[in-house]
Amino acid sequence: MATRSTAERIRDVQGRLEGEANVWIATASADGVPHLVPLSLAWIGECVIVATPIDTLTARHALERGHARAALESTSDVVVVDGHVEIAALEDADEAVVNAFVDRVGWDPRDERGSWSLLTLTPRRIQAWNSPAEIAGRTIMRAGSWLDE
Repeated sequence: MATRSTAERIRDVQGRLEGEANVWIATASADGVPHLVPLSLAWIGECVIVATPIDTLTARHALERGHARAALESTSDVVVVDGHVEIAALEDADEAVVNAFVDRVGWDPRDERGSWSLLTLTPRRIQAWNSPAEIAGRTIMRAGSWLDE
């Protein structure tokens, strides 16, 4: 497999974030116990947006810790996003963002029972690699900025 340039990786990652349906979200408790869940993915305004019931460990950890990690499903073309996460009760979230989420994932958490939240993960670091040859240059975003820009 040919090694991609940073610019190629960025284009590939942006395309995957815009097109893939699911993402793994990892959070941790205050004492470092990890929690990992698959959720529906919406890439809106260069942020990962997911919805989860407000009383889940994911929502509680996000509120307590303020950061999370997201990973796309493929292990042969890895994308890992680390960043700051904000949580809003669905009824308090920006309506345009909620509507964009619903349009993107084809499902509306407002139609579900219980109280739901919207998590917004703002990337600070993104890593991408599809072979051992790409591991050395895997960081394509640092401190919230794409490396080729």
